[in-house]
Amino acid sequence: HGDVDICLMDAQPSFVFGARDEFVSSPRIDNLLSMWACMQGLCEAATPEKLAETSDVLIAMSFDHEEVGSVSAVGADSNTLPSWLDRILAALAVPVGERPLVLSRSFLVAADCAHGVHPNYAGRHQAQHSPEFHKGIVIKESANQNYSTTALTAATVREVCRRANVPVQDYVVRNDSPCGTTIGPLASAQTGIRCVDVGVAQWAMHSIRETCATSDAGHLKEMCKGFYATFREIDRTTTEIR
Repeated sequence: HGDVDICLMDAQPSFVFGARDEFVSSPRIDNLLSMWACMQGLCEAATPEKLAETSDVLIAMSFDHEEVGSVSAVGADSNTLPSWLDRILAALAVPVGERPLVLSRSFLVAADCAHGVHPNYAGRHQAQHSPEFHKGIVIKESANQNYSTTALTAATVREVCRRANVPVQDYVVRNDSPCGTTIGPLASAQTGIRCVDVGVAQWAMHSIRETCATSDAGHLKEMCKGFYATFREIDRTTTEIR
């Protein structure tokens, strides 16, 4: 007999709904939405003019097995990302001794969906940290380093969003509530690259059908596009970030 994997899934297509078409109902919004926004943002930012003037390597990446710990040959808690980066730098003839300098000038945006405040369970969130639909991307912070955000990386992405006209929300998990994590801390620890954790508010995370706001999908895509287009300029002038 042969070995097989059997996966059950919702066969109903994704769709937009609501009185003003303000919601998206879909399987696997977490985290295919972030991957779509990242890839679409990269494609839109990588204009011929941008590519002609930049010396940066613009990268979008995704990994398997994030929900079960990322410890696999193709997970974020493996040698996959450092190996990819090393091979890219080798192909660009960057000397081994200079590669840490390249990584120190780099920046990682870990995009993963956030638990939006639900009207039926508003008490699960702190009043000051309740991600809402249609209010923009969510910057996620954790003193326990479950998220990789620091004051400096948060300030950088806020400036990206200001220039891209994207609204921003802040999220800190309740002290008495267990907090999940993302691949951001893993990738940042393995490479030494600065990192920020962001996402889009959604309902019913990890359910067979999930819900998010149509406008926030656009917000995340515009943030990703703006990041690819403006990060280097912002990073050179961090003292001017407001």
